[in-house]
Amino acid sequence: MKNKKHWAYTGGSISVALLVPAGTKSGDLVKLGADGLYGHAETDQATADMVSKGTAPQGLVENQATVFLPGIVESIGVPAAAIAAVATFGKVYLKADKTYGAAPADGLHIGYKLNATTIALRAN
Repeated sequence: MKNKKHWAYTGGSISVALLVPAGTKSGDLVKLGADGLYGHAETDQATADMVSKGTAPQGLVENQATVFLPGIVESIGVPAAAIAAVATFGKVYLKADKTYGAAPADGLHIGYKLNATTIALRAN
């Protein structure tokens, strides 16, 4: 699968770098968007000071934390135009014509939009 981005090696869930609310600390539960996606912060949110001093957790940019996403088993990359209608952290639906939508009437709820080009696939 050439578009696979992240996956859980053990059949569990994935952890990814995400923009999080200000002040997020390791161990916090994090609400992501308004469609029921949540995560468990594994690192503190990277601040501008941490990034400039090189003390932010590896790979994080300002305002990101590494977040464990329970029930999300992998993510896939798609063209930005394919999910442009979906809000960040919004539910993604698979339509009958194999395109993506943002409304329940569009079809099967397959996961959530993590960023402009990434869909987090939920477990069945």
